[in-house]
Amino acid sequence: MGQGRSLRELRAELSFLRSSKRAEAHERGSAAVVELQWRTMREQAAEEPDFTGFGELVEAAHAEPRLRLLYVFSSHWTLGFSSCTGYPFRDEVAIVPSHSGSPFRVKRHPLSDDVLGEAATAEEAVALAMRHLPTDLGPAVAGTAEQDG
Repeated sequence: MGQGRSLRELRAELSFLRSSKRAEAHERGSAAVVELQWRTMREQAAEEPDFTGFGELVEAAHAEPRLRLLYVFSSHWTLGFSSCTGYPFRDEVAIVPSHSGSPFRVKRHPLSDDVLGEAATAEEAVALAMRHLPTDLGPAVAGTAEQDG
């Protein structure tokens, strides 16, 4: 019945059908999913005024054009950057925000203990993270780390 039709078209005909912003973004492609995820992450950071390190990190990462092409996610307040839009993610690099005077920490994976380096500011942490990204890394693609994108 709905083959080849957009979610918007199906919703117009089927009043009971609901879809999320994320599903609609997937329909437009991986760049739209990445853009929506960044917008969501920035909104989440803005809603955490008591955790300034997280907000500073999100904004500094968003200011970096190459990171802005990757799918951003957070795990235990650590920002991860993936070259695919689905879980399990293909972790490229992660940054732990500063909290209570601790430095920002750059890691290979969000939950690993493998710290690649530390930085005093969010901007320095982003620059350090950029040095650990493959130079030929392109925008995030649809799929998961278990798929070939």
